Amino acid sequence: MSRKNKFPADSQPEADLRAKRAEEELRRSESRIAAILAIGADAIISLDEKMRITLFNEGAERLFGYVQGEILGQSLDTLVPERFRSRHRKDVRDFAASPIMARRVGERQAIYALHKDGTEFPAEASIAKLEVGGERVYMAMVRDISERKQAEDMLARSNAELEARVEQRTKALEEEIQRREEAQAALIQAQRMEAFGQLTGGIAHDFNNLLTIVLGNLELLDAQLSQEKERALLHRAADAAQMGARLTSRLLTFSRRQRLKAVVLNLNDLMLGIAELLKRSLGERIALTTVLAGALWPTRVDPSEVENAVLNLAINARDAMPDGGKLVIETRNVTVDKEGVETLGDVVAGDYVCISVTDTGTGMSPEVLEHAFEPFFTTKRGSGTGLGLSTIYGFAQQSGGHVTIESERGSGTTVSLFLPRASDVETGTVRQRAPEVPLSENCETVLVVEDDPELRELTLQRVEGLGYVALDAEDAKTAIRILESEPGIELVFSDIVLGRGMSGYQLGLWVRANKPGQRVLLTTGYASDATGGENIADEFNVLRKPYSRLQLALALKTALEAEPG
Repeated sequence: MSRKNKFPADSQPEADLRAKRAEEELRRSESRIAAILAIGADAIISLDEKMRITLFNEGAERLFGYVQGEILGQSLDTLVPERFRSRHRKDVRDFAASPIMARRVGERQAIYALHKDGTEFPAEASIAKLEVGGERVYMAMVRDISERKQAEDMLARSNAELEARVEQRTKALEEEIQRREEAQAALIQAQRMEAFGQLTGGIAHDFNNLLTIVLGNLELLDAQLSQEKERALLHRAADAAQMGARLTSRLLTFSRRQRLKAVVLNLNDLMLGIAELLKRSLGERIALTTVLAGALWPTRVDPSEVENAVLNLAINARDAMPDGGKLVIETRNVTVDKEGVETLGDVVAGDYVCISVTDTGTGMSPEVLEHAFEPFFTTKRGSGTGLGLSTIYGFAQQSGGHVTIESERGSGTTVSLFLPRASDVETGTVRQRAPEVPLSENCETVLVVEDDPELRELTLQRVEGLGYVALDAEDAKTAIRILESEPGIELVFSDIVLGRGMSGYQLGLWVRANKPGQRVLLTTGYASDATGGENIADEFNVLRKPYSRLQLALALKTALEAEPG
């Protein structure tokens, strides 16, 4: 009996000990959990099945502003902004029905929580569910991410600003690249036009020498013919030679090597006269309209070149309207500023008088437009010289102006000629009656200096035919030798470009320095020779080739009447 009673007595203390240990372990676990809940920086909240708050740690008190006594038992909606409550309830229901035991709230969209004072803040939350004593319990952890949100927003704004700056700089860079490409294209075009100018100027110079021989011999032959039939043939040849002279004149205008005879005028007066001429020559199917600006500024230009330019443009417009159309000639005042210089290209800022000629014709393709100002370029197969627009370009450049073309295939063409405003207020042109051919009255001696034998022989005959005594030299060296040995020479008539040694310009300077009592008259195919530049005509009288008998006579008389030196 004693052994049977001893076992239960020994077992009871052991069971009590295990129970005591379990209680102590539970208290330690609760203490650890309480400590974790107390020191946790994040809000930890426990909820029952009805989403009522059953646990609210110190982190939650700091975050939301509530103390446990006033929040325990309240609905979780108290901590959620009203605008998010319906969505939040749905999310909780979906989570309760899912097999997932824990999830992060707001994975797909931002969530916000509500402070006690009613202010909202962005939050990051995680929620878990578990069964305790047959009841569903939820645990939620909430963190304020306002600083992170601000940093993200700031980063997003910075990125947006950076993208905007990059886009802006990229656009500016693209515009700068385009401007440079346009400037490069304009430079290439200007260099091309300058090369064409040098080429055409040289051709015109040589051609003028030939025309001078042709016209001079025809004049000499005319005086010897008596039959009208023969004279008619001669006059036909002379007319053809004059046409050649006009062609070289247009070449020289393009190459800017022909000296313009500029006067101050009002372009409206000139346009009215041109319009009357065009109305009779364009035909009934083309309606001509003039739009002339009031108070138009005066401009200093060569009126014959303006007329030639407008007539050329009108003829081009007529050819572009085979079935008829409208032609408008317009004048206006234009002030070109810095932006205008960038738009127009090869032009300086300032005041201009603009003549625009607009047609409703076929227009130009981009390929044709690119070459429009080049000499000898034409789309009129078999009927055009290709010098119309190139001559206008040369005239505009030589006058200190500019010319532009706007054209599209099927939409017509507008050519605008910009001519600089004159500072003078007077307008109009002076037209003089052609004088009689003046002959020598005192048989003055003229020394003719020309390296071309045929042209030299012809010039001698023409000078002698005007009553002068003529001597000749083939170069400047020979001319100086004659001048030193013949004291009676009163005028040296020399070509500017001589084959070797000194040029005619240098010979003129020698005469001025060594023979101050003698006059000098120079002749050339164009004004701008490498030997003297643009100032030749400012220092000496210059006769342009080809010249007529009347022009030669007037030039000789004017040179002889001028003061020596």
